[in-house]
Amino acid sequence: ALPEIGHACGHNLIATSTLASAVGVSAAMKQFNIPGTVIVMGTPAEETGGGKFIMANHGAWKDCSVVIMTHAMPYFSIAKTVTKASWKFRAKFHGKGSHAGAAPWDGANACDAIVMAYNGLALLRQHIQKTESIHSVILEAGKAPNIIPNYSEGSFSLRAFDSVALERLRSRVIPIFEGAAAATGCTVELFWDALYEDVLTNMALANRYTDYMVNELGLTAEEILDPPTQSSKVHQNGSSDFGNCSYIQPGIQALFSINAADMPHTPSFQQASGTDHAHAEALRAGKANSLIGLDVLRDQSFYQTVKEEWEQSMKERGRL
Repeated sequence: ALPEIGHACGHNLIATSTLASAVGVSAAMKQFNIPGTVIVMGTPAEETGGGKFIMANHGAWKDCSVVIMTHAMPYFSIAKTVTKASWKFRAKFHGKGSHAGAAPWDGANACDAIVMAYNGLALLRQHIQKTESIHSVILEAGKAPNIIPNYSEGSFSLRAFDSVALERLRSRVIPIFEGAAAATGCTVELFWDALYEDVLTNMALANRYTDYMVNELGLTAEEILDPPTQSSKVHQNGSSDFGNCSYIQPGIQALFSINAADMPHTPSFQQASGTDHAHAEALRAGKANSLIGLDVLRDQSFYQTVKEEWEQSMKERGRL
Protein backbone atom coordinates (compact mmCIF):
# COMPACT_ATOMS: atom_id res chain seq x y z
CA ALA A 1 0.00 0.00 0.00
CA LEU A 2 1.05 3.60 -0.56
CA PRO A 3 1.25 6.11 2.31
CA GLU A 4 -2.06 7.83 3.05
CA ILE A 5 -3.91 6.63 -0.09
CA GLY A 6 -3.70 2.87 0.31
CA HIS A 7 -3.19 0.55 -2.61
CA ALA A 8 -4.90 2.72 -5.25
CA CYS A 9 -4.78 0.13 -8.03
CA GLY A 10 -8.43 -0.86 -8.31
CA HIS A 11 -8.13 -4.32 -6.83
CA ASN A 12 -11.64 -3.84 -5.45
CA LEU A 13 -12.73 -3.83 -9.09
CA ILE A 14 -10.74 -6.98 -9.86
CA ALA A 15 -12.65 -8.70 -7.07
CA THR A 16 -15.96 -7.33 -8.35
CA SER A 17 -15.43 -8.50 -11.93
CA THR A 18 -14.04 -11.87 -10.84
CA LEU A 19 -16.99 -12.63 -8.60
CA ALA A 20 -19.38 -11.49 -11.32
CA SER A 21 -17.66 -13.85 -13.76
CA ALA A 22 -18.00 -16.80 -11.42
CA VAL A 23 -21.62 -16.06 -10.53
CA GLY A 24 -22.58 -15.72 -14.19
CA VAL A 25 -20.88 -18.93 -15.31
CA SER A 26 -22.14 -21.01 -12.39
CA ALA A 27 -25.72 -19.80 -12.86
CA ALA A 28 -25.67 -20.80 -16.53
CA MET A 29 -24.06 -24.14 -15.70
CA LYS A 30 -26.84 -24.94 -13.24
CA GLN A 31 -29.65 -23.79 -15.52
CA PHE A 32 -28.44 -25.68 -18.60
CA ASN A 33 -26.77 -28.63 -16.85
CA ILE A 34 -23.31 -27.80 -18.23
CA PRO A 35 -20.61 -29.98 -16.63
CA GLY A 36 -17.45 -28.40 -15.31
CA THR A 37 -15.93 -26.57 -12.35
CA VAL A 38 -15.50 -22.86 -11.70
CA ILE A 39 -12.76 -21.86 -9.27
CA VAL A 40 -12.47 -18.37 -7.77
CA MET A 41 -9.00 -17.85 -6.40
CA GLY A 42 -7.94 -14.73 -4.53
CA THR A 43 -4.31 -13.64 -4.28
CA PRO A 44 -2.65 -12.22 -1.18
CA ALA A 45 0.50 -10.11 -1.53
CA GLU A 46 0.12 -9.60 -5.27
CA GLU A 47 2.20 -6.44 -5.48
CA THR A 48 5.27 -7.17 -3.40
CA GLY A 49 5.11 -10.79 -2.28
CA GLY A 50 4.34 -12.41 -5.61
CA GLY A 51 1.30 -14.26 -4.31
CA LYS A 52 0.57 -16.05 -7.58
CA PHE A 53 4.23 -17.09 -7.87
CA ILE A 54 4.00 -18.86 -4.52
CA MET A 55 0.57 -20.33 -5.25
CA ALA A 56 1.70 -21.56 -8.67
CA ASN A 57 4.70 -23.28 -7.11
CA HIS A 58 2.24 -25.16 -4.89
CA GLY A 59 0.15 -26.40 -7.81
CA ALA A 60 -2.54 -23.75 -8.19
CA TRP A 61 -4.09 -23.56 -11.68
CA LYS A 62 -2.33 -26.69 -12.97
CA ASP A 63 -5.67 -28.50 -13.39
CA CYS A 64 -7.55 -25.56 -14.91
CA SER A 65 -8.51 -25.24 -18.57
CA VAL A 66 -8.11 -21.45 -18.71
CA VAL A 67 -7.24 -18.62 -16.31
CA ILE A 68 -9.10 -15.32 -16.61
CA MET A 69 -9.01 -12.01 -14.76
CA THR A 70 -9.40 -8.29 -15.41
CA HIS A 71 -7.73 -5.05 -14.34
CA ALA A 72 -8.95 -1.47 -14.44
CA MET A 73 -7.10 1.13 -16.49
CA PRO A 74 -7.56 4.91 -16.62
CA TYR A 75 -8.79 5.64 -20.15
CA PHE A 76 -8.68 2.60 -22.44
CA SER A 77 -10.01 -0.94 -22.69
CA ILE A 78 -8.44 -3.96 -24.37
CA ALA A 79 -8.44 -7.71 -23.86
CA LYS A 80 -4.67 -7.85 -24.12
CA THR A 81 -2.05 -7.06 -21.50
CA VAL A 82 1.64 -6.71 -22.29
CA THR A 83 3.76 -6.53 -19.15
CA LYS A 84 7.43 -7.03 -18.43
CA ALA A 85 8.90 -9.96 -16.57
CA SER A 86 10.32 -8.80 -13.25
CA TRP A 87 12.60 -10.17 -10.57
CA LYS A 88 13.51 -8.36 -7.34
CA PHE A 89 16.30 -9.31 -5.01
CA ARG A 90 18.18 -8.22 -1.90
CA ALA A 91 21.96 -8.12 -1.76
CA LYS A 92 23.72 -8.40 1.60
CA PHE A 93 27.47 -7.80 1.80
CA HIS A 94 29.43 -9.00 4.80
CA GLY A 95 32.81 -7.42 5.48
CA LYS A 96 34.99 -6.84 8.52
CA GLY A 97 34.66 -3.84 10.75
CA SER A 98 37.66 -1.87 11.97
CA HIS A 99 38.63 1.67 12.90
CA ALA A 100 38.95 3.66 9.67
CA GLY A 101 41.74 5.84 11.03
CA ALA A 102 43.68 3.54 13.36
CA ALA A 103 43.59 0.24 11.47
CA PRO A 104 41.86 0.43 8.08
CA TRP A 105 44.08 -2.42 6.83
CA ASP A 106 42.26 -4.75 9.22
CA GLY A 107 38.88 -4.04 7.66
CA ALA A 108 36.87 -5.21 4.65
CA ASN A 109 34.55 -2.39 3.63
CA ALA A 110 31.00 -3.58 2.99
CA CYS A 111 30.02 -0.02 2.04
CA ASP A 112 32.61 -0.02 -0.75
CA ALA A 113 31.27 -3.38 -1.91
CA ILE A 114 27.69 -2.25 -2.33
CA VAL A 115 28.72 1.06 -3.88
CA MET A 116 30.84 -0.85 -6.38
CA ALA A 117 27.89 -3.11 -7.19
CA TYR A 118 25.59 -0.09 -7.53
CA ASN A 119 28.02 1.59 -9.91
CA GLY A 120 28.52 -1.65 -11.80
CA LEU A 121 24.80 -1.83 -12.47
CA ALA A 122 24.87 1.81 -13.62
CA LEU A 123 27.58 0.94 -16.13
CA LEU A 124 25.66 -2.11 -17.33
CA ARG A 125 22.60 0.02 -18.11
CA GLN A 126 24.38 1.49 -21.13
CA HIS A 127 24.54 -1.97 -22.69
CA ILE A 128 21.11 -3.46 -22.03
CA GLN A 129 18.10 -3.50 -24.34
CA LYS A 130 15.58 -0.66 -24.48
CA THR A 131 12.98 -3.09 -23.12
CA GLU A 132 15.11 -3.82 -20.05
CA SER A 133 15.63 -1.84 -16.86
CA ILE A 134 17.50 -2.04 -13.57
CA HIS A 135 16.38 -0.27 -10.39
CA SER A 136 18.58 0.05 -7.32
CA VAL A 137 18.50 1.47 -3.82
CA ILE A 138 21.07 1.16 -1.01
CA LEU A 139 19.33 0.49 2.28
CA GLU A 140 22.25 0.29 4.68
CA ALA A 141 25.97 0.98 4.29
CA GLY A 142 27.41 1.83 7.69
CA LYS A 143 26.71 3.98 10.72
CA ALA A 144 29.72 6.23 11.25
CA PRO A 145 32.47 7.51 8.90
CA ASN A 146 35.31 6.52 11.24
CA ILE A 147 34.20 2.88 11.34
CA ILE A 148 34.66 0.63 8.32
CA PRO A 149 31.24 -0.97 7.84
CA ASN A 150 31.04 -4.72 8.23
CA TYR A 151 27.60 -4.93 6.62
CA SER A 152 25.66 -3.36 3.78
CA GLU A 153 22.38 -4.12 2.09
CA GLY A 154 20.49 -3.03 -1.00
CA SER A 155 17.26 -3.74 -2.82
CA PHE A 156 17.26 -4.25 -6.58
CA SER A 157 14.77 -4.93 -9.36
CA LEU A 158 15.26 -6.24 -12.89
CA ARG A 159 12.73 -6.00 -15.72
CA ALA A 160 12.82 -7.37 -19.24
CA PHE A 161 10.46 -7.94 -22.16
CA ASP A 162 9.86 -11.58 -21.25
CA SER A 163 11.12 -14.28 -18.90
CA VAL A 164 13.78 -15.51 -21.34
CA ALA A 165 15.28 -12.03 -21.65
CA LEU A 166 15.02 -11.55 -17.90
CA GLU A 167 17.11 -14.66 -17.24
CA ARG A 168 19.75 -13.37 -19.67
CA LEU A 169 19.81 -10.05 -17.83
CA ARG A 170 20.05 -11.78 -14.46
CA SER A 171 23.07 -13.78 -15.68
CA ARG A 172 24.83 -10.46 -16.40
CA VAL A 173 23.91 -8.91 -13.06
CA ILE A 174 25.05 -11.66 -10.71
CA PRO A 175 28.77 -11.41 -11.62
CA ILE A 176 28.71 -7.69 -10.78
CA PHE A 177 27.88 -8.52 -7.17
CA GLU A 178 30.33 -11.39 -7.02
CA GLY A 179 33.05 -9.13 -8.46
CA ALA A 180 32.28 -6.33 -5.99
CA ALA A 181 32.59 -8.79 -3.12
CA ALA A 182 35.88 -10.19 -4.43
CA ALA A 183 37.38 -6.74 -5.03
CA THR A 184 36.66 -5.56 -1.49
CA GLY A 185 37.41 -8.77 0.39
CA CYS A 186 33.76 -9.18 1.37
CA THR A 187 31.22 -11.91 0.85
CA VAL A 188 27.78 -11.44 -0.67
CA GLU A 189 24.41 -13.14 -0.39
CA LEU A 190 21.69 -12.63 -2.99
CA PHE A 191 18.10 -13.29 -1.94
CA TRP A 192 15.75 -13.54 -4.94
CA ASP A 193 12.09 -12.74 -4.41
CA ALA A 194 9.18 -13.91 -6.52
CA LEU A 195 9.65 -14.08 -10.27
CA TYR A 196 6.90 -12.20 -12.10
CA GLU A 197 6.58 -13.74 -15.57
CA ASP A 198 5.44 -11.59 -18.48
CA VAL A 199 1.72 -11.87 -19.24
CA LEU A 200 1.16 -14.17 -22.21
CA THR A 201 -2.16 -13.16 -23.79
CA ASN A 202 -4.10 -15.93 -25.49
CA MET A 203 -5.37 -14.20 -28.61
CA ALA A 204 -8.24 -16.65 -29.19
CA LEU A 205 -9.65 -15.75 -25.77
CA ALA A 206 -8.87 -12.05 -26.23
CA ASN A 207 -10.65 -11.84 -29.60
CA ARG A 208 -13.70 -13.67 -28.26
CA TYR A 209 -13.82 -11.34 -25.22
CA THR A 210 -13.69 -8.31 -27.53
CA ASP A 211 -16.47 -9.70 -29.75
CA TYR A 212 -18.74 -10.10 -26.74
CA MET A 213 -17.95 -6.63 -25.45
CA VAL A 214 -18.87 -5.04 -28.79
CA ASN A 215 -21.67 -7.30 -30.01
CA GLU A 216 -23.40 -8.22 -26.74
CA LEU A 217 -22.40 -5.89 -23.91
CA GLY A 218 -22.76 -2.39 -25.29
CA LEU A 219 -19.25 -1.15 -26.00
CA THR A 220 -18.60 0.44 -29.37
CA ALA A 221 -15.63 -0.65 -31.45
CA GLU A 222 -14.04 2.73 -30.67
CA GLU A 223 -14.29 2.11 -26.92
CA ILE A 224 -12.20 -1.06 -26.89
CA LEU A 225 -8.90 -1.51 -28.71
CA ASP A 226 -8.52 -4.45 -31.05
CA PRO A 227 -6.27 -7.09 -29.33
CA PRO A 228 -3.68 -7.27 -32.15
CA THR A 229 -3.05 -3.51 -31.93
CA GLN A 230 0.52 -2.35 -31.39
CA SER A 231 -0.62 0.80 -29.60
CA SER A 232 1.84 2.04 -26.99
CA LYS A 233 -1.07 2.06 -24.52
CA VAL A 234 -1.00 -1.72 -24.45
CA HIS A 235 2.66 -2.07 -23.53
CA GLN A 236 2.85 -1.58 -19.79
CA ASN A 237 6.26 -1.01 -18.20
CA GLY A 238 5.03 -2.59 -15.00
CA SER A 239 4.63 -6.24 -14.11
CA SER A 240 1.86 -8.55 -12.95
CA ASP A 241 2.01 -11.93 -11.27
CA PHE A 242 -0.87 -12.99 -13.51
CA GLY A 243 1.95 -13.65 -15.94
CA ASN A 244 2.80 -16.72 -13.86
CA CYS A 245 -0.73 -18.03 -14.38
CA SER A 246 -0.53 -17.46 -18.13
CA TYR A 247 2.53 -19.74 -18.29
CA ILE A 248 0.57 -22.54 -16.58
CA GLN A 249 -2.65 -22.42 -18.65
CA PRO A 250 -4.09 -20.28 -21.46
CA GLY A 251 -5.40 -16.98 -20.15
CA ILE A 252 -6.12 -13.29 -20.53
CA GLN A 253 -5.94 -10.29 -18.23
CA ALA A 254 -8.40 -7.95 -19.90
CA LEU A 255 -8.18 -4.22 -19.17
CA PHE A 256 -11.23 -1.97 -18.81
CA SER A 257 -11.47 1.81 -18.66
CA ILE A 258 -12.77 3.60 -15.57
CA ASN A 259 -12.15 7.15 -16.86
CA ALA A 260 -9.46 7.96 -14.31
CA ALA A 261 -7.25 11.02 -14.74
CA ASP A 262 -4.02 9.17 -14.04
CA MET A 263 -2.42 5.73 -13.97
CA PRO A 264 -2.86 3.18 -11.13
CA HIS A 265 -1.18 3.82 -7.76
CA THR A 266 -2.17 7.50 -7.78
CA PRO A 267 -4.76 9.44 -5.75
CA SER A 268 -6.91 10.13 -8.81
CA PHE A 269 -7.03 6.45 -9.74
CA GLN A 270 -7.97 5.58 -6.18
CA GLN A 271 -10.90 7.98 -6.35
CA ALA A 272 -12.02 6.74 -9.76
CA SER A 273 -11.94 3.13 -8.52
CA GLY A 274 -14.67 3.91 -6.02
CA THR A 275 -17.18 5.42 -8.45
CA ASP A 276 -20.42 3.86 -9.66
CA HIS A 277 -19.08 4.06 -13.21
CA ALA A 278 -16.02 1.98 -12.30
CA HIS A 279 -18.14 -0.70 -10.67
CA ALA A 280 -20.49 -0.81 -13.66
CA GLU A 281 -17.51 -1.35 -15.97
CA ALA A 282 -16.15 -4.06 -13.68
CA LEU A 283 -19.48 -5.88 -13.91
CA ARG A 284 -19.47 -5.51 -17.69
CA ALA A 285 -15.99 -7.06 -17.83
CA GLY A 286 -17.19 -9.84 -15.55
CA LYS A 287 -20.04 -10.62 -17.95
CA ALA A 288 -17.60 -10.88 -20.86
CA ASN A 289 -15.44 -13.26 -18.84
CA SER A 290 -18.53 -15.34 -18.04
CA LEU A 291 -19.38 -15.66 -21.72
CA ILE A 292 -15.91 -16.77 -22.80
CA GLY A 293 -15.80 -19.15 -19.84
CA LEU A 294 -19.01 -20.75 -21.04
CA ASP A 295 -17.58 -21.00 -24.55
CA VAL A 296 -14.59 -22.90 -23.15
CA LEU A 297 -16.97 -25.33 -21.41
CA ARG A 298 -19.41 -25.79 -24.29
CA ASP A 299 -17.38 -25.41 -27.48
CA GLN A 300 -14.66 -28.03 -27.72
CA SER A 301 -13.47 -26.72 -31.08
CA PHE A 302 -12.97 -23.24 -29.61
CA TYR A 303 -11.11 -24.60 -26.59
CA GLN A 304 -8.89 -26.69 -28.83
CA THR A 305 -7.91 -23.50 -30.70
CA VAL A 306 -7.18 -21.81 -27.38
CA LYS A 307 -5.05 -24.71 -26.16
CA GLU A 308 -3.10 -25.15 -29.39
CA GLU A 309 -2.19 -21.45 -29.46
CA TRP A 310 -0.93 -21.63 -25.88
CA GLU A 311 1.07 -24.79 -26.53
CA GLN A 312 2.74 -23.17 -29.54
CA SER A 313 3.63 -20.14 -27.42
CA MET A 314 5.13 -22.40 -24.75
CA LYS A 315 7.22 -24.24 -27.34
CA GLU A 316 8.55 -20.93 -28.64
CA ARG A 317 9.63 -20.09 -25.10
CA GLY A 318 11.21 -23.48 -24.47
CA ARG A 319 8.61 -24.49 -21.89
CA LEU A 320 7.24 -27.51 -23.79
